[in-house]
Amino acid sequence: MYKLGVYSADKLARTRTALGKTRQISYSLLKMTDSPTREDIARFETIIRTVAFSSGISRTTYPERFRDLDNVVERVLERVFPHDRCVVMHDMAASDCMLSMHWAMKTFARFPGARMTASDIFLYLVEAVSRSGETYILEPDGTPLQYTRAPFVIPLQSREHRAYLANAFMRTWARRHIPEVQSRAVSLEWESVPDYRVVEIGSWSFRQIPLVHPAALSFAENGRFRIAYIDALCAQPWKCDVIRAMNLYQPHRLAFEEIQRGIRAALYALNNGGLFIAGKTIEDGTKRNDATIFQKTGGLVRIIERLGKGFEFQDLATQYHAHT
Repeated sequence: MYKLGVYSADKLARTRTALGKTRQISYSLLKMTDSPTREDIARFETIIRTVAFSSGISRTTYPERFRDLDNVVERVLERVFPHDRCVVMHDMAASDCMLSMHWAMKTFARFPGARMTASDIFLYLVEAVSRSGETYILEPDGTPLQYTRAPFVIPLQSREHRAYLANAFMRTWARRHIPEVQSRAVSLEWESVPDYRVVEIGSWSFRQIPLVHPAALSFAENGRFRIAYIDALCAQPWKCDVIRAMNLYQPHRLAFEEIQRGIRAALYALNNGGLFIAGKTIEDGTKRNDATIFQKTGGLVRIIERLGKGFEFQDLATQYHAHT
């Protein structure tokens, strides 16, 4: 038996097999030009939610995901900061940056001097295409995610059901070039995200596949909103007035020590009087957010607002002291 993949845009209408099994969609279909059409954007929005990283994290964001939270946050911002304050904001683990953009637009209307950075550790993937048409998709550090040789699209971080013998063979076949494409992919130095260059190395052509929504990339051209690679679990590169870290501290993905380190790094990066917003989205029928808004004052952290059940690690935040 075998299962064919979705390797071209015209195949997107059939993402399931006759037996109802999900077909693997090629991440190469996320590529677009610097002037994307409406159809290009619709394709991006469809495919980005199928991307699964080697860590097990996937892109599950959607419009209005933080609607209830945004309403509370805006009221707190109005209460805490004067309108002429040049509020420095950072949205961590921003995924495709669309929710960051929506938040920025609302905030910029109330605080004309505000500016925001949306960050993530995955802003792009790397596509490697051989002269024979074989295609590999890799994370920026060279970790292979996917192999395509039409009509097959093969995941490299998971295995298809053992009944798909042809897919298993293609997966084994794909592994012969992985060391080569990995070593070459990690040697690349991209100038920006997006970077539309095609880099030729030997018999391979390398391209960057941005994972940021085209609308967010366009919005970043205004100068007040920027997109950056930042590891949210490490020391932050600058001080901020507001930091949001929603759906970041996931205990099924991160060790407790990593969560603790990430929270401390975020709180340390806050200016005196700054706000830290943390929590998670409950993806059941309620579509709600359990979050807490903290304020750092005099080196101590206190809760000033809570939404739903609040941030599950809020004790780690309130135990913070600038001198510990």
